[in-house]
Amino acid sequence: MAPKAKLVERAQQRSRGWVKKVAPAAWLLAAVMSLMLLVMWPAIAIYVALAGLPTLAMALVDDDPERRGTLCVGALNFAGSLPFALLALGGTLRTTPLTWGTAYFYPYLGAMVGFAIYVAVPYVLRRIVRVEEERERRLLSERQDALVEEWGANVATVRLDFSRADDAR
Repeated sequence: MAPKAKLVERAQQRSRGWVKKVAPAAWLLAAVMSLMLLVMWPAIAIYVALAGLPTLAMALVDDDPERRGTLCVGALNFAGSLPFALLALGGTLRTTPLTWGTAYFYPYLGAMVGFAIYVAVPYVLRRIVRVEEERERRLLSERQDALVEEWGANVATVRLDFSRADDAR
């Protein structure tokens, strides 16, 4: 295994271990905070529950062990709903901005943007890697041509192995 791959694997194992240690405390904290929110501000709790439906849906269908999709959708969904929840702290259900249509538009828009980012980023990164591989292949072929000119045709009989181009760097 390449040294770079070993480092990445070791970092992933450390992060999984950390997440497993913190996850029970995070769930407990979330439950306590949700209960406090429900008791102290029931209108805001209802709003957060309704505005957070896209995050719940993504959590149910996300099969990634690191929950990247849920985190991406959830973060932007939360960012869209937080301003309205904070505005509602001072009012009652009839006077709060939670009854405005925009109070639900922005969290759902944030969730859609989060999902678009979750879908688009891997595609863009694969495309960037593919372009870099082509550039590296072209540079190595040009270098081989220069070696053929300098050393003769016998150098060209060696087949280049482009699969290990990352180890040469």
